Amino acid sequence: MAPPPSISHDSGYVCKLKNILYGLKQAPRAWFEKFSIVISSLGFVSSSHDSALFIKCTDAGRIILSLYVDDMIITSDDIDGISVLKTGLARRFEMKDLGYL
Repeated sequence: MAPPPSISHDSGYVCKLKNILYGLKQAPRAWFEKFSIVISSLGFVSSSHDSALFIKCTDAGRIILSLYVDDMIITSDDIDGISVLKTGLARRFEMKDLGYL
């Protein structure tokens, strides 16, 4: 690996990297891990069929959250449960509510 042309360096020396090279490739994994912890703390469980599908059963119905990259679809019989979920997620993540599908 060679340093950028703007960096002067002596031959035979190496450069010390301040950030790991694969850091950006690992960012989605780290974000999903954080999201999984947060959504689990809100009472959701991950589906055994799809790791990006989260389900919570309440007295009023079942809340289903499907995650795709950085978008999510939330559906449920429990309208109040959806509001509580959105509030809980908004406390921990920057997000926008795009309304109904």
